[in-house]
Order: sequence, then C-alpha cells, then structure tokens
Amino acid sequence: MTYLTDKKGKAFLNGLLKNHDDKIIRLINVVENNTLNKLTLQELSFLCNMSLSTFKREFSKQYQMPPSKWFQEKRLEHAAFLLKNNSKRPSDIFEEIGYETLSNFTQAFKLKFGLTPKQYQSN
Repeated sequence: MTYLTDKKGKAFLNGLLKNHDDKIIRLINVVENNTLNKLTLQELSFLCNMSLSTFKREFSKQYQMPPSKWFQEKRLEHAAFLLKNNSKRPSDIFEEIGYETLSNFTQAFKLKFGLTPKQYQSN
C-alpha cells in the first residue's frame, strides 16, 4: 500500500477510501430501506454489490451483530409496535414480519420481551 501511495500519490489512496465509504453508505441504505422486507441475505448482498461473506462481515462491523440477529430484533420491535399501536392480534402479524408459524413468533417474542405477544398487548 505504501508503494502504491508513493507511486500514485495521495489521490490514489483517497480514491480507495472514498470507494470503501461509498460501499458502506450503500450497505446502510439498502439495509435500512429493507428492514421489514422479506429479502434473503443473498439478495441484500446482491443489492449492495458485495459477495455474501463481504456483506456479512461489513454488516457486522457497522451494526455490531450478525445480520440475521439484527433483522430478527428489528422485526420483533416492529411487531411490538403493531401490537401496541394498531391493536392487531399476534395471529394477524406473525407472517407479516417473517415468521412461518405463530408458535415460532410467540417463542421469539417472549425471549426478547419476556412476555407473550398477547400479554404484551394487554399491558
């Protein structure tokens, strides 16, 4: 890297850093705009123009947790919002936020919030 900087100048190094910053900004934009969409990690990495492994590595650097855990937490937080503010029943929202069964949703919700979705809604 030092050789290239000496040979090509500081503009070369600045160009590399700007390119990296642009990729990170793109990753953040793609993630934030698709938090509640049911896209796979492969699809998200494609939208970011990254390999899957690079996407996971850069995601973890930015959000300090693996993508699957981050998306699960965001979807559960959205479910809590829907339960409190829209008076939707758990059976109405579990598929909307990406769960296959009501049972799996209930278990994940209880693990995160310490209450079942129905208990959370009535509190």
